[in-house]
Amino acid sequence: MHMSNTNIIIPQRANDNASLALSSLIHALYELESYAVARLVTKESKPPMLVLLAPSVEADYECLIEVQLPFAEDVRSYRFPPLDKIITVSGKVVTEHRNLPSAALKNAMSDYVDSMNFVTTNDEGEPTNDLPIDESFSPLLHRIESAVRYRAVHPNDPILDPSERLTEFAHPSEEMVKNSKSHLEKLMSTADVKKVPPKTKGRKRQRETEKPLSGLDVDALLSLEPKRTKISTENAIPEFKQTLSRAENIDAIHDAVQQMAKIIETQITHSLGHSNYDRVIEGLGTMREELVDYEEPAIYNDFVRQLKGKMLREELGGDRRELWWFVRKGKLGLIGKSEVDSSTIEEEEAQEFLAAN
Repeated sequence: MHMSNTNIIIPQRANDNASLALSSLIHALYELESYAVARLVTKESKPPMLVLLAPSVEADYECLIEVQLPFAEDVRSYRFPPLDKIITVSGKVVTEHRNLPSAALKNAMSDYVDSMNFVTTNDEGEPTNDLPIDESFSPLLHRIESAVRYRAVHPNDPILDPSERLTEFAHPSEEMVKNSKSHLEKLMSTADVKKVPPKTKGRKRQRETEKPLSGLDVDALLSLEPKRTKISTENAIPEFKQTLSRAENIDAIHDAVQQMAKIIETQITHSLGHSNYDRVIEGLGTMREELVDYEEPAIYNDFVRQLKGKMLREELGGDRRELWWFVRKGKLGLIGKSEVDSSTIEEEEAQEFLAAN
């Protein structure tokens, strides 16, 4: 069943005919111990909903309880592999595998779930529910409605904090946390849960290169790579990435960027109209992306400032304002603090740099 909001349907006030008709339907369903399925359209041009109507009759109040149901096309049938066995390609059934929970893990999980049971016993030994369903509320729904009501009466005052009656459902009780702590620790130990270190952003040049099984540096022995690699114009982007991947210090990164910068400026200068603009934008985007990963925003920012000045001063083969429009469209401006923490460029400055012509 679709987990939607639950509403009640009551007749329009001062409408005796509507009250009589709805009351007849409510009592008919109640006496037959039946529910009704209906299509509901709440307003014009809104798609219909499939709802379930359940009667509710009390001494001084009667209504229909409405709950939304899914349509047949909303139901998705997915086939998943079994959780208690693995069937190999040859058809063999394996019941013990590293991807299958062991008996000890199942018991530990069962004990942990039982320790969080809301149903407890009182002093008289009778079961009591610490969270009865008829006393629980939807925090989101009630928070929005209370904020709207308060704003209507107090248009200039700040919205009050949510009621403690709502926030208490967002946090388990201290007693429950205390009771389940030991079971959680046992579960983590049985499942061999380990903390995964956060993924380091950038710093590619500081990574350790994989060592061959022999322990010998084959490249160094054969001298396959010279100390300084020249980036060619014909294959600039792949060679630029390869040069950065082999960079051992910041000077090597500076050298690769300078070579790539000269190639980009040459492409702009010799571009007939916008014939080379796609290559320029691709090269500039690659340089920006790589230097973001390497957390070297200053190198890119210095270059793109110089490039913008040369283009606007028509020092790269004439009027290149159209190319600057492509740079702005691709958002290839300054690298700000929102992208790299070590950057000194604020978000406002980065936006002004792209906006200015």
